[in-house]
Amino acid sequence: MIRAEHLSKIFGPNPTSALELLEQGQSKDHIRESSGHVVGVNDVSFRLKRGEFFVIMGLSGSGKSTLLRCLNRLIPPTAGRVVLETDEGEIDVGAASARQLRDIRTRHLTMVFQRFGLLPHRSVRDNVAYGLEIQGVDRGQRIERADRALDLVGLGGWGPSRTSELSGGMQQRVGLARALATEAEVMLMDEPFSALDPLIKMQMQQEIIKLQNDLGKTIVFITHDLDEALRLGDRIAIMEDGRVVQLGTPERILTNPATAYVADFVEHADPTHVITARTVSVELDHDRVDELRREAGGRVIVHRTQADVEIVIDADDRVREVRADGGRAELVPIDTLLAEEAPTSRYRDRAAVVRADRPLRTLLEARNLCNLPVLVIDHDERLIGLVTEREIIYSIIEKRGRDAMNGDDVEAAA
Repeated sequence: MIRAEHLSKIFGPNPTSALELLEQGQSKDHIRESSGHVVGVNDVSFRLKRGEFFVIMGLSGSGKSTLLRCLNRLIPPTAGRVVLETDEGEIDVGAASARQLRDIRTRHLTMVFQRFGLLPHRSVRDNVAYGLEIQGVDRGQRIERADRALDLVGLGGWGPSRTSELSGGMQQRVGLARALATEAEVMLMDEPFSALDPLIKMQMQQEIIKLQNDLGKTIVFITHDLDEALRLGDRIAIMEDGRVVQLGTPERILTNPATAYVADFVEHADPTHVITARTVSVELDHDRVDELRREAGGRVIVHRTQADVEIVIDADDRVREVRADGGRAELVPIDTLLAEEAPTSRYRDRAAVVRADRPLRTLLEARNLCNLPVLVIDHDERLIGLVTEREIIYSIIEKRGRDAMNGDDVEAAA
């Protein structure tokens, strides 16, 4: 949907000369001291897929808001370009005329601001329909689309009200509805929840996750809140001094910070919603399993040396039986366990089964209900590995997965 190619933005009277210094490797501080120019964005490139939730974060002054505004040319970049990949073909935002730019900002790249930007003399409905009015949409259709957008954000029936009658959280919902009403392909969101109270902020995060799941919008979201970034983003770009110093999935950034700056950022983050069962699990020793299959022909038993547990898998690595302390344990999907009544002793004879992409918090819940190691499977129900308290403790304390535990594997036996 969006391609950013070597974007740079320098503020000052002669940005071209400062750009030459930047390309020579001069630091942001040196350029400011020697020429008076300020480097906002420094050679940033990325490509967003349709439907992706892309988060840009960093400290104040890192360049994240400047980068966002370069995407829709509210701030023209000094170098590089932004390309929109639409169903009608590619659009070079930097080469667009004033008329084309208005069309881009209403049909393709809509924006949600931190301070709502509502018009106090207009009703809630007319605020939501404002972008459609600029597009020249007739009033009947504007009202219909505005009311539909208000329904999406939980404000159905509030259309005739004045914005002054709404709370801060409701006003932010109006700003979100205004962006949705244009039906633009991409939503640019500049710290939209940072001014809200913590509870309302959490509610709005849940709202945007639901909308993303329902509508599949492509979202570029600016925040300085790491927990918010980890919760919302499919990928996160962390900025420092105008540069993207790491770009990756939340789990990748949390478990493998690329720089000391990123490591400081993630040091106090809550890993339980981000680190997955696949990362935490001690993996099956597939080479050893294949060797035993050749010898035994068919099912083999895999087990952890640290626990008196045997797990029988078939030729396709699917779990067929779990034995603990000489008896047979029942295999139960974690969601089935969590949906039942309060834990009883019978849970201790069960083995929880968890998908590889489930978060660490789910593993904590599973271990609270079952003494046996948690079985981690893929979407084809093949065994990937096991998780005990040891892996969970290490993942919380170290925010690291299997590599932090000396590379122990799940051993196999005939």
